[in-house]
Amino acid sequence: AFEELASSLSALKLAKLSSTEKFRFDWIGKDSVLVFTGDFNDRGLNTKQVYDAVIDLQSKAAKAGGQVIVTIGNHEAMLLNGQVENWAKTLKSHKKQHYQNTIDSFKRDGLDFHQAISEKGVYGIWIRNLPLFAVVNGYMFVHGGLPKTPTTKSTLAADYRDSVTRGDYSKGIFMNHDMVIWNRDWWKDDILVSRNLKVLGIMGVVFGHTVGALGTKGTIQAKDNRLISIDIGMTPAYGTSSGGGLEILRTESGNLTFTAFYPDRPAEQLFKIEMPASAY
Repeated sequence: AFEELASSLSALKLAKLSSTEKFRFDWIGKDSVLVFTGDFNDRGLNTKQVYDAVIDLQSKAAKAGGQVIVTIGNHEAMLLNGQVENWAKTLKSHKKQHYQNTIDSFKRDGLDFHQAISEKGVYGIWIRNLPLFAVVNGYMFVHGGLPKTPTTKSTLAADYRDSVTRGDYSKGIFMNHDMVIWNRDWWKDDILVSRNLKVLGIMGVVFGHTVGALGTKGTIQAKDNRLISIDIGMTPAYGTSSGGGLEILRTESGNLTFTAFYPDRPAEQLFKIEMPASAY
């Protein structure tokens, strides 16, 4: 979904396409922070090439005083534990080709797939060093969302890093469907959400993983000024959007404004709140 990625970054005015041949961007976001919530693989033809573009953009943003953060998604977890390769061989549905496309994207550039994603490979090292979550302006960015059992940030981070150190990608936090990489439908339980936000010490959550979790597919949706669903299904496998992104802007009056930007429709302000003290 390189085209959709390019149009999304352009709509947010954070990066512009510099080379279609090599899939590269120039950073124009100055000191902005750009957060991706994972899942770059298995839904298009150019997994390896998208990784290259994002890794390159991280370097360019840092040199300009900005930052590009990528949190791990469940499809990165499946890349590490062999599930992607297994499904490329064994699935009977059309999704089999999705996983084969990921493997082929490395081979197409002359790389050995297994070496590239190994603990000594360039992409394997990069994925293993991705954070589980990021907190920006009091909001947690995470792939799947909140866990079924409220857990502190420090415990989540420690459990995750321990699993990486041990190479336990087939169990624990990497594959527990009640945890933050995989969990779904947690947003329907207001009590669970409130308990989690209190234990985590955050204002809200920005999450992906489930297309149209909070409403209409293809649009960024918010709930109660504390939950924002950003998976709009912009990959060819879903085709529900041509791109988009969430902007969280600090205003001079001490507010945070949350606005959805799209390349093919007007921007939509989702909500505005007073900036939490922790954001300063």
